[in-house]
Amino acid sequence: MTAARVLRLLGARLKRPALVLVGTAVVLFALALDPASALVVALGAAALTAVVERVDLTPEPVRERHRAAARDGTRGEVLELAWTMVGRDGRAGERVLRRVRAVAAGRLARHGVDLADPDALPEVERLLGARARATLTRTSHPLPSASDVAHTVSALERLGPDPEPVPHAAAGALAPDPHPRRTDA
Repeated sequence: MTAARVLRLLGARLKRPALVLVGTAVVLFALALDPASALVVALGAAALTAVVERVDLTPEPVRERHRAAARDGTRGEVLELAWTMVGRDGRAGERVLRRVRAVAAGRLARHGVDLADPDALPEVERLLGARARATLTRTSHPLPSASDVAHTVSALERLGPDPEPVPHAAAGALAPDPHPRRTDA
């Protein structure tokens, strides 16, 4: 870069501050301000002009964060459920119980049973069994064990999503699932 070019760039950058310096000094001298004070105020105005001239008022572009829509059963949801499956005391976590209850409410509703209705508890027990009913309806501590939750999930899988109820087998072989690949609740 040549010296002439440097002087040109410097002159272009300092043109407005120099004009503000001279203009402010002339006005302050005209108002009969002390020359030293007028020069200090004029230098401050020139410095402020130089700073303001360099400020870029256009906002910085913000990179958009791409967030995929949350879907049920995605890897993240399964991972979160796995972490909350068993608490420190070996009991099932609250989050897992809420999720199992929501799935059970959906499955049982397809079979005409309301899990929230206390009068429907015998029907819930008939469809899922006593252990699963106790797991789904327990609201106090201690929370159900992880094996109770696993048993309840198995009972819900046996029940299936279709309206034709599969009788709960207390003893003997379980009836095969008519739709083994369906995973919807």
